[in-house]
Amino acid sequence: MLKKLKLKIILNNMLLVGIVLAMIFSAFCLLVYFKEESRISDKLEENIISLMPNAPHIPTNPNNTTEGFVYKTEFTVFVDSNGNIISDTDPKLDRSSADKAIEIALNSDKQRGNIKTLELSYLKASLNEGTVISFVSREHLKTRLNESINQSIVSCVISLLLFLYISKLLADIAIAPVEEAWKQQKQFIADASHDLKTPLTVILANNNILSAHKDESVASQMKWIESTNEEAGRMSDLINKMLELAKSEANKEELKFGEVDISEVAENSILQFEVVAFERNVSIESGIQPGIIAKTHAPTFSKILEILFDNAIKYSNEGGKISVALYESSKKVHFTINNGGEYIKSEDLPHIFERFYRSSKERKVGGHGLGLSLAKKKCDMIGAKISVESNEIDGTTFTITMKARKQK
Repeated sequence: MLKKLKLKIILNNMLLVGIVLAMIFSAFCLLVYFKEESRISDKLEENIISLMPNAPHIPTNPNNTTEGFVYKTEFTVFVDSNGNIISDTDPKLDRSSADKAIEIALNSDKQRGNIKTLELSYLKASLNEGTVISFVSREHLKTRLNESINQSIVSCVISLLLFLYISKLLADIAIAPVEEAWKQQKQFIADASHDLKTPLTVILANNNILSAHKDESVASQMKWIESTNEEAGRMSDLINKMLELAKSEANKEELKFGEVDISEVAENSILQFEVVAFERNVSIESGIQPGIIAKTHAPTFSKILEILFDNAIKYSNEGGKISVALYESSKKVHFTINNGGEYIKSEDLPHIFERFYRSSKERKVGGHGLGLSLAKKKCDMIGAKISVESNEIDGTTFTITMKARKQK
């Protein structure tokens, strides 16, 4: 699919560029044609005036470009009213061809015309004594036009080949994010399918066991029921995160911002997760500066903290410590949460907020690769920035930065 999309982009670009180049080079060839036609007309007028200096004035082109230019064939004749040639210049043609050209010009109703069979242009000027006719070869126009067409074709081909190369590079750049997202999505589908398959297998197995012991009491079968509830909870968590991420990416949530005591929101999040941390034998050390107000959306900010607390507890070592801080500095509000568990490897760190990305550590713990991506999306929604640092000594620290309330 991506190859077809890339090919479609290249073909569309080449089509548009081809049309533009065709228009440009066609205009160039037309310019050459009209320029040569103008030069022939000027030469015809010059020749008539040079042979008959006392003839009525024929307006000439002020931008005359024929000075010093000699055509392969050019001659001028003076024919009396009876059709007899009184004088002429050297036609540089065989006599029969010259006579034929004169005859065609005399019999023509046009003052200015072309004789295609002889590749000549002519111009007539009528006098009392007769008619002056000037002839100029069109061979130079044909040669110049052919040269221009050939040059245009070569230039067009070279330009198209060059642009094909450039278009391919641009298509690669344009497709790269889509290709990366496609690979991540395929990986996510495989991981999500596995994550859904496992609890489904356990639930079906538990139900088969319960069905096989219909006469047993509920109390004796509680371990199978609890196992089913646990696996159903895992499935529900995965599905809810998928739906919430999809909703956030679609920007369907209409947020109403207001002045929020985020110190209070952070304290509530700590209280919410103290029991969970206690069960994991993890302590939470709080450094919340009281009374910090920011213009934001309280439920969304609370959800971000929920994801970060859940993530910190999940990846903390048993008996470990989570450090939380909230403070205001340089007109910015900073919230940090640190856990001293296994650090995030450098190759995973740049991808930690990507959709569907799961580090090797997260696979072991059993995450779905959606939580931090969801946190990043929600931070974008409220105009906050989220970043992460991780090393062996300090562990992993997530930081949220947002604008502080303007002082009145």
